[in-house]
Amino acid sequence: MNSLIVRQVGLPPPLIAVPATPEGKPLHVVEIVGTQPPEEGPHEGANGANAVNDTDRLGATRLVERLVERLSGSGGIRFTVVCPSEGPFAERIRSLGAETVIVAMPEDPPWHAIQVLVGLIRNRQAEVLHAHLPNAHRLAGLAGGLTRTPVLSTVQGQQLDMPDLEVHRLIASQLSVVTEASYFHALGLGIAPERISCEPIEADTPEDVAAGSLEALGQRLRALGGTSASRGAAQARALAQPLTGSGGALGR
Repeated sequence: MNSLIVRQVGLPPPLIAVPATPEGKPLHVVEIVGTQPPEEGPHEGANGANAVNDTDRLGATRLVERLVERLSGSGGIRFTVVCPSEGPFAERIRSLGAETVIVAMPEDPPWHAIQVLVGLIRNRQAEVLHAHLPNAHRLAGLAGGLTRTPVLSTVQGQQLDMPDLEVHRLIASQLSVVTEASYFHALGLGIAPERISCEPIEADTPEDVAAGSLEALGQRLRALGGTSASRGAAQARALAQPLTGSGGALGR
C-alpha cells in the first residue's frame, strides 16, 4: 500500500468543528457489532446472499476492542457495545470497562432489535452510533433515523456492499473504510468525499501503526457528537408532542 495515498485519503473529512465536551462529560458512543469473532461461531447471515467472510468479521471485532481500549476514559469517550451474542468477545469488552448489550442482529433487523436500540439511545443518552458490518449498519440506520442520532459505519473489505450503500443514501450516514480500494470504489459510486474517509487498519495491523487510524476514528466520532445538545432538545420536543389532533406532530 502506498503510504502517501494512505495519508491523503486517511484524513478525516471536515465534518464540523469539534466542541469541548460540556462540563467534562464523556461522549457516549454506541458500537454496534454485527458479528462475533470467527472462532466463536458462524455469522447469523452466513448462508445468505450477504454473507460476511471471516477476515471481515475478525477485522470488525478487533477494531471495536482496540477502539474501546484506546479511547475509553482518558480518550473522552464512553462506550456501550451492542453484540449479537454472549461469548468471550463480549466478556473481553466488559473487562475493558464498556457496558455490553446483547441483541440478535440478523440481516433484516427485527422490530425487537430496533426497539432495544432505540430504548438504549434514549435511556443512556447516546450521542453517536458506530456500526460494523452491513447488518449492524441497517439496525443503526433505522434506530438512528428514529432518534435523530448520527451514524458512522466502518466498512470492512475491498468494496462497499449494497446494504451499506442503501443505508448511507437513506439516512446520509457517514462512512469509514479500511482499504484504499473500498475508498475509491465508494467515490466511484457517487458518495461525496466529505462523507467518507479511509482509516487503514486490519486485524493484524501492529498497535503502533494502528494508533493513527484509531485516533482519526475518535476524531470523527467526537465531531459527529458535536451537535448532540441541539439534537437532544429536538428529540425531547418530538417526544412531548401529542400524536394526534390538528395541533400535534402529525397534524402539521
